[in-house]
Amino acid sequence: MSIFLNAPTFLESPLSSEIRHTNSSIINTVQSDIVQLNISSGSFDRSPTRAPPPTIDATVAGQEYLATAVNSLVKHCCRGNSSDGTLVSLLCGANGLVLALRRLLLCGLRPISRFNRGGVFVWDFIYKLFLELTEVDVCHPDQPAVYSFVKCINMIQSSSSNVGLDGKFQTLVCLGIQEKMLHRWFYIMSQSLAGSKHYDHNSVFKNESMVLEIMGLLKILSELDITIDKSLIQHIER
Repeated sequence: MSIFLNAPTFLESPLSSEIRHTNSSIINTVQSDIVQLNISSGSFDRSPTRAPPPTIDATVAGQEYLATAVNSLVKHCCRGNSSDGTLVSLLCGANGLVLALRRLLLCGLRPISRFNRGGVFVWDFIYKLFLELTEVDVCHPDQPAVYSFVKCINMIQSSSSNVGLDGKFQTLVCLGIQEKMLHRWFYIMSQSLAGSKHYDHNSVFKNESMVLEIMGLLKILSELDITIDKSLIQHIER
């Protein structure tokens, strides 16, 4: 897999400089996860996508929404703003990180569950990926990214019977921020058979450079001091 990373051109300082600063660590993380996933299971050895060049206007727009949401969180943390209400809004509000990431992951996602006639849900894909990972038995403590991803999904499924599918996705994103693993979870999604099967050619997962750019954005969150309110993660204790 060819690994390269260019900072998104639509970002402005200080976020763009943060992305450039973390390029080397992102690449190291990607290489580490490639080794982990390929050693653990041949099911992650996918040949390069042969789909035609994607038309990604909606995906690019989703990336821009995500960059704006991350930028707002960076500014919030740099200002030392301790308002929990502001942080909740930046994470889960109308222009928050969760909605921006969900919008991005909806781009190119095919309907998965025949029971969800009300629309397409990212959680259906997440759960398919969860089943894929548990079936091939790659969930081990010596692989922290996969292990934490599977464990968090399992806890959400076990504790959220009254929470909708979008609520489960919100919980997962907030847990990913708390665990400082969201960027690595995103990479696992992008390399999975579920991602290959359930996403069209215009999705972010079919664009390698965009996957790494999104990882760069999400990696920044792992370097911020963000305290997640327990109500946002259904009071799940890790």
